[in-house]
Amino acid sequence: MEMKYPTLFSSFMIGNVKLRNRIMTSGHQTTLVENHLPTEDFSAYHVERAKGGVGLIVMEAHGVHKTGLNTPYAIDASDPKIIDIHTLLTKKVHDHGSRIFAQLIHNGREAYLSDNNTSVVAPSAIPTERFQIVPRELEEEEIEEIIEGFVTSAVHLQKAGLDGLEFVGSHAYLFEQFWSEEMNIRQDKWGGSFENRLRFSREVIKRVREAVGDDMVLGMRISLESMDDKGTSIDETLQIIKHLQALGILDYWSLVVGSSATQKGSSFIVPPSSESAQELFARTQEVREIIAHTPLIITSRMYTPKIAEEMLQKGSGNVIGMTRALIADPHMPNKVFQNIEKQVIPCIACNQGCIGRYQEHLPIRCTVNPRTGQENHYQNILKAEKQQHVIVVGGGPAGMTAAITAKQRGHIVELYEKRNSLGGQLNIMSGALNSEQVTNWYNYLLNEIERLDIPTHKGKRFQKREVESKPVDSVILATGAKPYVPFDIGKTSYGVYTAWDILGGVNVREKSVVVLDWKGDWIGVKAAERLALNEKEVEIISASYGIGESLQQYIRNRTLKRLDEANVKLTPHFKLKEIEENEITIKNIFSGRSEKRSPQAIVLAIGTDASESLQLYRSLKGTGKKIYRIGDAYSPRSLDEAVEEAFKTGLKV
Repeated sequence: MEMKYPTLFSSFMIGNVKLRNRIMTSGHQTTLVENHLPTEDFSAYHVERAKGGVGLIVMEAHGVHKTGLNTPYAIDASDPKIIDIHTLLTKKVHDHGSRIFAQLIHNGREAYLSDNNTSVVAPSAIPTERFQIVPRELEEEEIEEIIEGFVTSAVHLQKAGLDGLEFVGSHAYLFEQFWSEEMNIRQDKWGGSFENRLRFSREVIKRVREAVGDDMVLGMRISLESMDDKGTSIDETLQIIKHLQALGILDYWSLVVGSSATQKGSSFIVPPSSESAQELFARTQEVREIIAHTPLIITSRMYTPKIAEEMLQKGSGNVIGMTRALIADPHMPNKVFQNIEKQVIPCIACNQGCIGRYQEHLPIRCTVNPRTGQENHYQNILKAEKQQHVIVVGGGPAGMTAAITAKQRGHIVELYEKRNSLGGQLNIMSGALNSEQVTNWYNYLLNEIERLDIPTHKGKRFQKREVESKPVDSVILATGAKPYVPFDIGKTSYGVYTAWDILGGVNVREKSVVVLDWKGDWIGVKAAERLALNEKEVEIISASYGIGESLQQYIRNRTLKRLDEANVKLTPHFKLKEIEENEITIKNIFSGRSEKRSPQAIVLAIGTDASESLQLYRSLKGTGKKIYRIGDAYSPRSLDEAVEEAFKTGLKV
């Protein structure tokens, strides 16, 4: 059979290291760390991706000096204990046919303040825009200590048997802080001229190469563009690449985009679904002209094998970072290679379980794959000791996940959905802008329901007699919720809609619309964005500190950009007080001050109502069957909780 993605699945050499394919998982923080050392869960996480067929694993940023441990969960590669830990991990990864590198980093001023990191350092004491920190300017002897920290850490990782190391010169971390005129205003040998600003980078690269010899692969990760007004431009990046390439030491370059220094630039560290790989890496050919035949890795928004293959065939890079795709499904490479691509769990670019949890100092998870970050605990889905007859009520993401998991356990499973199609709130999410990846997940779930031959009763409201007329052992209620409507809205002169209506495609005839938001969650801002796209005059009023407050910050940043460009009026700090016949009253959540609005229409995004699910649950309690509630049917929360509850309940029955 002809290989569908021939370039992606061809082998490739980086230095003296041969990769079995061009698929890479790039450095990303897992928070599977204790006392600044990786845990067994960290090892299991990476080994699972090796099992899944990835060509190259680049482990997350390893700190090299005590001043560079930017979170309580940063790995400290200067600690010799790292040698034994990574020796075991490296052997396991190699046994499964993958190669493994580690990133070496000093974050400099881009850091989270914490109990063990109260003094943040940088080349110059220039306040940071994003983290709002005034760093302490490094002394020359400290700079030397940090360089030696890179050397010590590199030697530790070499002793552990790793195949390569990657210097993190991207995203306005310490390397870039030195070479940036904006962030480095020193007048000693470490600043003042282009040559001096690049001295730190040169010294690290040269001294590490001297320490590890020629056998270990060394690469540099760099932002092609900072995407803001603080960091390096593409032209400056090209100049830096040319300067460091001339050393003749680096075995590869790795390109990303974005900057940690600003809110705008940080959005591209893990770009939301609104961004495309083709646009982000449109100028990589200019890098190729400088580095000639030196391998080039590109990472960001390569979420399907099709996109990765296209970028390879265009010559945009030699190896493709598909990190979030591999967070969602570590076995993606093997599934694609085996021509069962429909069984790949697709990333939906929600950023909730991966970067979102990292920013809250929580272990990595994945909204669409609850096993992620918990591979030690869910190695395999074991067959049940006794087969049960399980009915799942509700065909949304939680219901479908529970049905799939229970079926994989060997149970007899039936799925009931009162509507004529499955999907539940996925159908609402798919109405938002840039929601193609949500649709991909929806199609994956439908395919699994069909592949596993799970009988589905659509267009049929589940009732108590369904339990009484069949030999049912367990019922899983995943009946979800509906939009919460707090007042009688029958006597108004203006149109009244819910955010579900807007994203579900209901036509809004009125011109001026107020979106009443509850918690700064996705549904209110996405409804406002959809209305603005349809040329409505929109104001979004939210009872939160800021519009989009509950969104992962990179998604929030890009959404706020689009709302501003669409002239959407943003009014935080106000909640709905009263709906009247011709107007609404809103109330400041801090002062209690009231204001009036007289729009032609209002859109409600003020929570959900699970009362119907509760009634069904109570009607079933006396049947003698095991009754489980999951997702919004149990308590309205986020998609993360719904899917994880569904998975764990499917394992429990």
